[in-house]
Amino acid sequence: MNTYSRARLGRATSLCQWFFQPFKDVTPAGRAFLLGQLLGSPAAALMGSLCALAVAGVALFRSGNATFGFFVGLELALMTARFVDWQRRARQLRHEPGCDPTIDTSVILSTVWCTLQGSLAFAIMRSGDLVLCVLSATLVMALIGPLCARNYAAPRFAFLLVLLCDLPFVAGALASGEAWLAIILPMTPPFLLGAMQIIATFHKSMLSTLAAHAKVLHLAQHDSLTGILNRQGMDEALSQILPHRDRQMALICIDLDGFKQVNDQHGHGAGDLLLVKVAERLREQIRSEDLLGRMGGDEFMVVVRDMEPHRIGPLADRLISAISRYAYDLGGGTVARVGASIGFACLPEDAASTLQLRLRADEALYAAKGAGKGVGRRYGALAAAAPPMDSPGRSGAAGM
Repeated sequence: MNTYSRARLGRATSLCQWFFQPFKDVTPAGRAFLLGQLLGSPAAALMGSLCALAVAGVALFRSGNATFGFFVGLELALMTARFVDWQRRARQLRHEPGCDPTIDTSVILSTVWCTLQGSLAFAIMRSGDLVLCVLSATLVMALIGPLCARNYAAPRFAFLLVLLCDLPFVAGALASGEAWLAIILPMTPPFLLGAMQIIATFHKSMLSTLAAHAKVLHLAQHDSLTGILNRQGMDEALSQILPHRDRQMALICIDLDGFKQVNDQHGHGAGDLLLVKVAERLREQIRSEDLLGRMGGDEFMVVVRDMEPHRIGPLADRLISAISRYAYDLGGGTVARVGASIGFACLPEDAASTLQLRLRADEALYAAKGAGKGVGRRYGALAAAAPPMDSPGRSGAAGM
């Protein structure tokens, strides 16, 4: 069956989210991955249900007690519910490949199922039937391993499931009237401690793997010099943005004027330091939710969402001013100045897709550089009505 590698908390699990918190902070992507593991290995859960059904069936046959018939009925109902839930998610995966399902139904069914196993163990151990007690002990011990392995991504929840299975078993042994079974009571704390250690070890190993993956991904998608997004990182970020007619977005392409002269006169070390300082100035002018990237050389890009088109021109002017207004101290008494040319396009007014938006922002940048230094231009005639701003660069329309 299809399973998900990502998932999210729903309304029910959000009320008890402490059970699903990892032991360390992880990225949002890592968090979604951990939650997705709770939906994995459906075949293992199905095998557990079949084993429990077999034990309940034997208990019904040997004792003739209607209570065990009730357990058989509940086991069949839960098995059916879990199968239906897995099929529902499989259909969701086929029809909505990019969606993250909630873990609510799976968590509720797992909790109810483990409660059922604990209740069955209590009833069997309390009966005192030697054969059934051996079968019950075998079942409980057999369930602990898969419970730890399937749910270690949420260690507190995993331990809760272990407790739901084991503690009723212990209580049933104590209630059986067999004095020797009391030895199970002092054996229980070290057993539970061992189970929790196994869960924690698996969980910490997964967190280390996620941290290493996040570090590698960060290095792959961020410019090693300035620390902002690189071309690959910006491409990935843009690929995650789905155009919507009710959402506004602008893409701003920035090219430095006079950067080559700084490299030629003062060396590449000074040029690198200047790029770092330019990135810092740009970051100061944009919002935290905006995207900033260095696309290579002295070319930068800013992606702005949820901002009206008539406000993008003034923003472009502020970026030009921030870059060019003050000289850059490059150390050792070296001071340099650079300017900037900017081209931008707005979605959905100027383009129908992020790819088209990028191409048209590039065209606007070429028009800006052709118009002279320190100039900002918007693609298309829609910017013609935008009011001019008093700044080193005038943002107008690129004549296309």
